[in-house]
Amino acid sequence: MTVEHEKTGKSTMTLTLNGRLDTANAPLLERKIKQWGDEITEVVLDFSELSYISSMGLRVLLQAKKSFKEEGRKLIIKNMGDPIREVFEMTGFLHLMVEEEKFVVIRKHEGDDIVLSLNGQMENENVEMVEKELAEIKKAHYLTGKPVTVILDMDNLTYVSSTACRLLKDAAAHTKWNHRQLHARNASVDLQALLHDCDLGYIL
Repeated sequence: MTVEHEKTGKSTMTLTLNGRLDTANAPLLERKIKQWGDEITEVVLDFSELSYISSMGLRVLLQAKKSFKEEGRKLIIKNMGDPIREVFEMTGFLHLMVEEEKFVVIRKHEGDDIVLSLNGQMENENVEMVEKELAEIKKAHYLTGKPVTVILDMDNLTYVSSTACRLLKDAAAHTKWNHRQLHARNASVDLQALLHDCDLGYIL
């Protein structure tokens, strides 16, 4: 495993983990988390390239989270993929370690285009919010006969479950009409792969 660091704010350090976090590598992560001075009050762990985590890795994270809380500092995990998330869920660590981000849809207009900005973590139950927005757009524009482009802005989308992606595909189909074009923008590489897997690649 490798751990790259980058200062991403005045008092924020982001550590990007790549590979396997197992018994052999856990001490490395522990050192990396502890090495910053008092001026760093927030450490973000980017799990986008993490492929495996062992029980020892989980213990290091739990201990670090506890000590950070006692010191009034924050330890944040982001970009947790499905395999790693499943380990956290099975061990009961998910709610202890991850501060869930509320999912929000923000509608705005950019010229003639309608942009739906998707923010936070999209689970199955959140897709209904997106479908509601798409249905309202259809209701407002269906009878006009004018072409409408709807853009799903995924820049602030931090997580999408594979089931939610399939539900999003169904929502897009249910609200489709001849004059609507649906596109996605600012999708990460992982998200692009997920969209292709659930037959939504056509919006990229």
